[in-house]
Amino acid sequence: MSQYKVFICHNSDDKLEVRDIEQNLRQQGLETWMDEKHILGFEDWKKNITNNIIQMDAIAVFLGSSGFGEWQKDEIRTIYDEISRRKEKGLSQLRVGLVILQNCQQTLQEIQSAYYYSPQGWLFDYQTVDLRKSDFSMRKLIVAITGQPWQVDDSNNFPDRNVDYSKLRDLLADQKWKEADQETLAVMLKLTGREKDGWLDYKSIANFPYKDLHTIDQFWVTSSNEHFGFSVQKRIWESFGQDKYKFGDHVRWRYGGRFFGNWYRYLDVIFDTFMHQKGISRLFSELGELE
Repeated sequence: MSQYKVFICHNSDDKLEVRDIEQNLRQQGLETWMDEKHILGFEDWKKNITNNIIQMDAIAVFLGSSGFGEWQKDEIRTIYDEISRRKEKGLSQLRVGLVILQNCQQTLQEIQSAYYYSPQGWLFDYQTVDLRKSDFSMRKLIVAITGQPWQVDDSNNFPDRNVDYSKLRDLLADQKWKEADQETLAVMLKLTGREKDGWLDYKSIANFPYKDLHTIDQFWVTSSNEHFGFSVQKRIWESFGQDKYKFGDHVRWRYGGRFFGNWYRYLDVIFDTFMHQKGISRLFSELGELE
């Protein structure tokens, strides 16, 4: 199979999710360029990026919940300059596409409204692919990037286990915290194959896919203005020296003090950012330790 060179343009906030996609692209025979693998310390990174974009066949511009990063914006300007250079010289054109990551919470219409008149607005003249669609496979992503048939091993579909995050995303956008908590459990059970069991055991927690853990966490953190989320739980857990009683009192999963207190039943837990309850549900508190 001939090599096809793809430049991975992304915000560093999305690195975990993008890194997993980049690895999948390489496994399917595409040659990728990603800053963390190809830029060494003390190098002129702008010069390095410019020199490599010239050699690319395609550019995949990834967009997540944090929007475009500052370095990413510089890369996008360089990509635009390279497109103009090739047009002037009559060279073969770059294939460029905007790729919406799973952790992005805006609709396509909201994304376009936010960026259409920005310096990145020209990207909407090219194809946009949405990885949040439950039927999106690695084959479709590669065909979008290359514009040609590609022999793909479909045994590793994308996203993992065809989990659809749209319901969770919508519930969080509406600040329906408890309903979103229950949907989080449903998603996590599907990812671990424990839908019939209805709960996560220690083995399924230990082997939980990191990319999906990060995606779910970012949904919660962004929607709740950093009041809820696994990473928020982890910071609180560590700030109290991993004392479960202090942790439980702080996030209001307990009442009555350390020695005479009790844990609230799930039905009695109040999901309210105003009361500074920072976490998802007690069922998932162990997951914070995996990050």
